[in-house]
Amino acid sequence: SVRYPTSYVLNFPPPAPRAALSNGALGPVAIREFRCPEYLCEGRIVYRPSPEEVAFYEYHRWAMNPRQAITQYLEDGLRAQSLFQSVTVRERGSEAAYVLSGNIQRLEEVDQGRDVHAVCTISAQLLDTRTRSVVWSHTASETVSVEKRDIAGVVSSLAAAAGTAADRLLKSMTDELPATTAQIGSSTRPEETSPRT
Repeated sequence: SVRYPTSYVLNFPPPAPRAALSNGALGPVAIREFRCPEYLCEGRIVYRPSPEEVAFYEYHRWAMNPRQAITQYLEDGLRAQSLFQSVTVRERGSEAAYVLSGNIQRLEEVDQGRDVHAVCTISAQLLDTRTRSVVWSHTASETVSVEKRDIAGVVSSLAAAAGTAADRLLKSMTDELPATTAQIGSSTRPEETSPRT
């Protein structure tokens, strides 16, 4: 009989709303869809039987590209934080004060003997469109043990790892950005457009 692939999605919980900054939100931000290595986002779910070997589940695939799912989660998280005046997905000609971009470096099952883990690593950076300088950057990684040893358990653990890594990026942005932008603003005259060295 013919076997057809089963499709899965990264199922994230809704982001928890946070109190707005007391000194007001930053300008509008646009998010570029995050990038990832082709092998991670080509459709099939990835696992590593050893650190050097990459393999694929032929009949277990992503219904939504992980890049889209993780970018959407970060977009929803930024809206919930009220850190920026507005949050949009990057479009040509947008009048954003900041652009958030990043890379999904890992999103895979890793087999280590009898232990199975889900690993996710995401890096991101925020560009000030006026000065063309990077005002924030961070890399977050999370490893989650796969307790339920089937593909649904792997996908659930991948979603947990990706969600935690993304939450760490959002927390880092909230903690560091207001101080960083205030420092840059006080040390940069309006006519200066080149980034600081």
